Amino acid sequence: MLDVLIAGAGPVGLWLAAELRLHGVEVTVVERRAAPDGRSRAVGMQAGTLDTFATRGLAQRFIERGNPVPTGHFGAATTRLDFSTVGAVHPFMLALGQSVTEQLLEEHAVAVGARVQRGEEVVSLTQGPDAVEVVVRSGRSHRTVRARWVVGCDGTRSAVRQAAGIDFPGQDTTLTGWLADVELDDPPTAPLSATGPAGSFLVAPIGDGVHRLAGLSTATMHRGAGEPLTLEEVREQTRALLGRDLAIRNPRWLSRYGNATRQAARYRDGRVLVAGDAAHMFFPAGGQGMNVGIQDATNLGWKLAATLQGRAPDGLLDSYDTERRPAGRAVIDNTRAQLALFAAASPEQIALREVWSAALAEPRTNRQWARRIAGFDDPLPADAAPGAHPLDGTRLAGLALDTAEAPTAHPLMHHGRPLLLDLGGTRTPCSAGGVEQRAATVDTEASDGIWRDVTAVLIRPDARIAWAGTDTDPQRRAAKCRTALRTLCR
Repeated sequence: MLDVLIAGAGPVGLWLAAELRLHGVEVTVVERRAAPDGRSRAVGMQAGTLDTFATRGLAQRFIERGNPVPTGHFGAATTRLDFSTVGAVHPFMLALGQSVTEQLLEEHAVAVGARVQRGEEVVSLTQGPDAVEVVVRSGRSHRTVRARWVVGCDGTRSAVRQAAGIDFPGQDTTLTGWLADVELDDPPTAPLSATGPAGSFLVAPIGDGVHRLAGLSTATMHRGAGEPLTLEEVREQTRALLGRDLAIRNPRWLSRYGNATRQAARYRDGRVLVAGDAAHMFFPAGGQGMNVGIQDATNLGWKLAATLQGRAPDGLLDSYDTERRPAGRAVIDNTRAQLALFAAASPEQIALREVWSAALAEPRTNRQWARRIAGFDDPLPADAAPGAHPLDGTRLAGLALDTAEAPTAHPLMHHGRPLLLDLGGTRTPCSAGGVEQRAATVDTEASDGIWRDVTAVLIRPDARIAWAGTDTDPQRRAAKCRTALRTLCR
């Protein structure tokens, strides 16, 4: 019997498989496609995802294949988001085709021991008290697989979600945009955007001489998502929205996309869980879809492994749903807001876009939304414990270490275990099984000011801060650390 069966070998399923293998969990990934998809649905890897990959020593593999982009967008606002302000180890978005991302993630997952079986898809499942029986189809044949846990990472039409009876409420498509991966004889020298009464337009390089063009035209946005998109229409729309011809040729992929928006009513049903597009779908604004899915998998991996291995305290696996559903809802809300700016047509809507562009020129507002789009400020249920530090529950960011071992905490997290950093100069005697401990000194000039009074910090395997302490007494600090540890492992 398998420990975990994952349906879907996209970025989310592959990353989850690798995270589970980090803890020795037996995992198999089944994928309906017989071969990897050459199309690049997601072309933006946010700073938050790169920092997550850095915690496992992998970020550089992706950076070497992509193009760093220092700024981003919020809808069609004319003021760009400055990613250099977010406190990330890699303060930029990486333009990288999803096909390359999947290739690198599959190589990593297989290298650490995950099995990826293509040409196989889940068609039904039945839950029991100790296992799930899954019917898997391969061509015309069927077989039954038993697994202790099943995770659906199999897209918006998830067979796992449907078989588990998890509702997927929301709205259907009401308007569409278009995208084209093409070569350009007259490419812009940097990512380019344009807005006006006719709609919105974006163009950015995605590697191998290919550019992603994406547009939303007020004249054509009510065409059906299934209506074919032609190269001639792309040329016409580019001229109408951008005001000039980019000499478009050699299309790799032409498609329309809609604003259908849905979220799973729950992310867990017994021994079945969902993540990524199987858990949420929304308008692809700001390059957040794949990235929020990667965070789903990072949150789930260590919790599911601890549950399988009997190390999880009560309620740990349930916290996957309580933490990640609000995060998904927040992305849904901001993509709906961005769509309103993209589709601005009336004088009132255009005025809203101009007002919001002016608001983003204010540094604190710009940083707030740069962090949110980059994947650092998704909401987490508030810690009601007395004396909780403002860092508690937040994503690790803005911490620079003045130590020869590592400039940040990320290289100290390759093992995937909780990390206790003693930053106070006096050792925190907080011994516990499965917890990595290091002594380090904060580089106060390079770190955010909020770190100045922190004497110790407990970091979860998914780079969330479980506890930040300011007590200078080692014994009191250790007692508080042990209390925080009980929420992570036993």
